[in-house]
Amino acid sequence: MKTLEELVIESKSRKGVADGTTKNGAFWIAGRAVIRSYGGDGIGQSSTHWKHHLHLRHYRNGEVKAVVHICGYHQNNGDTDIYRTVNILHCETVEDVITVLKGVTHQRNDMDDGVAIYSNWGEDVLTGMLTGLGLLDCLTAPDEG
Repeated sequence: MKTLEELVIESKSRKGVADGTTKNGAFWIAGRAVIRSYGGDGIGQSSTHWKHHLHLRHYRNGEVKAVVHICGYHQNNGDTDIYRTVNILHCETVEDVITVLKGVTHQRNDMDDGVAIYSNWGEDVLTGMLTGLGLLDCLTAPDEG
């Protein structure tokens, strides 16, 4: 079985114009999925609308990172962008990735106790993106052959 990191490298996503640049240099996104969406509509008295995007980034220098982009929007406050790396590159199945993501929370501000970065709402899109790269969905069930 191959790890998610190996599959990102094998995807040969570093073609054309880079998707972005950070202090680590230019990167290309090998896979992208919305893994959580919640809150209000971000207008008037409604609460901020939040979306969490998982990006599988492959940098020019060969480094691979799994980054969650937490973005919020409210017409009165504008955009909020928070980036957090998650430790999923060692995973060999979609089940492993989801298990890790379900254990990660993010504190958006000092008043926040932390929110989960993943919800089952995004499972179909996440599974499609990961299996599209070649990651196994799950291992054989324990009581099967």
